[in-house]
Amino acid sequence: MASKKASEFAQEAEGVWSQLSKYVGYADQLEQHITDAKNKPQKPKLFGNLDFGNDTQEAFNEAEHKLMSIEKEIRFEFLYGAFCNLEGGYGSLDGYRKFLEMRRKIRADRIRMKQEQEMMQKKFWDDMFLYGGVSAVVVVGCLLLYMAVDFIFRYAK
Repeated sequence: MASKKASEFAQEAEGVWSQLSKYVGYADQLEQHITDAKNKPQKPKLFGNLDFGNDTQEAFNEAEHKLMSIEKEIRFEFLYGAFCNLEGGYGSLDGYRKFLEMRRKIRADRIRMKQEQEMMQKKFWDDMFLYGGVSAVVVVGCLLLYMAVDFIFRYAK
């Protein structure tokens, strides 16, 4: 009987966890789109003074409202929902704080990895241009030296 209850609880927790994971994925995607859209440079207008800022701002407000709603649902699940009784310090407010800290750490790690990748790519292209340029100078220098020596030997007689 106890194992049946434990199995049911595990299935319910797994379902809630998958739903929570989906919410977090949507929240992260939505937050990334909002950030990208806010940081996207505006294209210059060809003619006239078209101003669509109000519509755009309204869309951002709606997206941010949806994001806050998802965050509230996640917090509710930790405080009062299926995760409130989890063992190991993952239930209630402490669990929610741990969840937020893990999410912040994952986000910071991803940002750091992207920055490292960009730095490695920049270093790769800088090295390619440097070594390519040095190689070209050496080849041209050797060619000029060969031509000079050849000229001297031909016309020195």
